[in-house]
Amino acid sequence: MAIFRVRKKENYVVLDKGFLNDTRLSWKAKGLLAYMLSLPDDWSFCITDLATHSKCSRESTANIIKELSKTGYVHKVQGRTNNGKFRKVELSVFETPQVEPYSENPITVNPVMENPLTENPLTENPLPENPAILINNKSLNNNLLNNNNNYYKDHSAEENIPKLQTAFQFYEQNGFGSLAAHVTYKIGHWIDDLSEDLVIHAMKQAVESNVLRWNYVEKILDDWIKKKFTTIEEVEADKLRFAAQKQQRTNRSNLQGRKEIVPDWFHQRHENYSDLEAGQAIDFEAERQKILGKCRGITESAR
Repeated sequence: MAIFRVRKKENYVVLDKGFLNDTRLSWKAKGLLAYMLSLPDDWSFCITDLATHSKCSRESTANIIKELSKTGYVHKVQGRTNNGKFRKVELSVFETPQVEPYSENPITVNPVMENPLTENPLTENPLPENPAILINNKSLNNNLLNNNNNYYKDHSAEENIPKLQTAFQFYEQNGFGSLAAHVTYKIGHWIDDLSEDLVIHAMKQAVESNVLRWNYVEKILDDWIKKKFTTIEEVEADKLRFAAQKQQRTNRSNLQGRKEIVPDWFHQRHENYSDLEAGQAIDFEAERQKILGKCRGITESAR
């Protein structure tokens, strides 16, 4: 066997071969990763769009992304807006596997004291060697106590704020039925492709149309993907535009199909007028014959 290569002048990419030799990856995962790495660095990935560039279905492509995520080649990042709503899940692609980043404020374990308590206990009423320090400590403890009280007040107020409903909760609480495993899987991937807000909005449209089936929701989401909608505002604007076009078509069809109704008296008027004209013609002919007869009589008498 031999490998036939072409001279690279343009339309080529330079890749690290490490992932190609990674035995944890399937051939499909290696191929998809190579394709993703060949795109510009600021490319925004969408699972539905990736599926259109191969014979793999959307679910198959999502499974490959999941495989790359487990091995550290793809990280999923989902932020929130200022209103607390979920943004679209962004995919970060790495040429070499990366460990998920740690939290900026990790929870630490209480360290062991370097200077443990001495075995000799203190006396019951020890005299303070430095009273000023005790006063300062008392003031410091009061400040800490006040700060703690404020902390718990703030957090109790945060707990009273109603939490946003997730797409999974909306599905179960609005008549779509129990949340099966395959539906959970699909909802998760649609959230990755669009956003949780848009998935919930699509389910709301299904509820308004009284079609409580997930297949119907997916048709709505497919349409939004094709139209490249990313926000609810874009969806609502398209909805208003469609309603206006529908109204225009209705008005146009009404104008074309309109037929004027002519009353019966209008036709009878024409018939009566025709009879009148015919009668007048007969009388005129009779008058003409009379005149001609008179003319002949005058001529004969003159002879």
